[in-house]
Amino acid sequence: MTGPDSPLAVLGEIHTCLLPSRNVLDLPASSELLSAVQPGSTVSSRERPIPLAISPNRVEGVDCDLIPLSGKHVHVIGTIASRAVVVGGRILQGSSQTRVTRAQEAARQPWSHYLSMPGTVEAVSKLGDAPAGRLADGHLRAHEEDQLDLTSISQRMSTFIRVDPRLDQRMPFRAGTTRLRWAVEVDPDANELPRFAFRLVGKRVRSVRLTMAEPDMAAAQRFCEDLAAHDWLLTTISQMADRGGASDHETDMLLDQLVPMLDQLVPLWMPGAHASPGLRRLWAELESDPGFTRQWTARVGQLRDRVTTETLKALRHSKIISHDW
Repeated sequence: MTGPDSPLAVLGEIHTCLLPSRNVLDLPASSELLSAVQPGSTVSSRERPIPLAISPNRVEGVDCDLIPLSGKHVHVIGTIASRAVVVGGRILQGSSQTRVTRAQEAARQPWSHYLSMPGTVEAVSKLGDAPAGRLADGHLRAHEEDQLDLTSISQRMSTFIRVDPRLDQRMPFRAGTTRLRWAVEVDPDANELPRFAFRLVGKRVRSVRLTMAEPDMAAAQRFCEDLAAHDWLLTTISQMADRGGASDHETDMLLDQLVPMLDQLVPLWMPGAHASPGLRRLWAELESDPGFTRQWTARVGQLRDRVTTETLKALRHSKIISHDW
């Protein structure tokens, strides 16, 4: 059974992009960069198996609606906890989440009450007996003006780091931003492996839905950040692989992007490396369908073949020019 403060659902969103720096940051530099999120607070970091730095949370107040699937609007008041993550000194993430709980009082409370529970929103509307699944589904699918806007909040966190003057804004190759929206339905009776669904919503938007017991939910954000980083890696390298063949005068430009992309991104592929042991097993499902690592291996091989081909073209072109002289 859930207690009065037990969460009904956990809602989150992650924006993933290339860190705007010509060079890969080492772990001390990544930690120094993220210290700007909350000056004076400690940045969490680890060196192995892949360098990872996570900023302390920054809290933002909200007073808005949730829109459950097939249900009336639910008004919530509280705070969103956001943090920045740097993976391998190359990938930047803005990550936001909040826990949805039932308000114990129908009346609006002073803001000091909500600030005392960072990363929690209280539902002041009547919820009924089983709202958790509808809340999770509504977050993943509904897009209305007055809804909880985690997109803007996580994007602000990402932008805050991207414009830091310590970054030179010189990126070695082109890469876009992906968004992963996630939701956890908290099931007090769950005693098996968490249920999991991953869906591509568009070219750059993904959704993840988890069902798990309350003790496991603290690991959900880190699992989703890990998944978002690997999805971004696969998306970025696939888009480069799908580009058409280059003309002779474009060969050098293409090689200038392909070589650093392979050098800097390939070592970062390590699914589940930073996920909790309990949720790391969910990667087995992703490896089975859609087969993340099989896709990654094929795309990397395709790009390496492209590098070989473009290098041979460049050598042939230089010989032709030399012969003409």
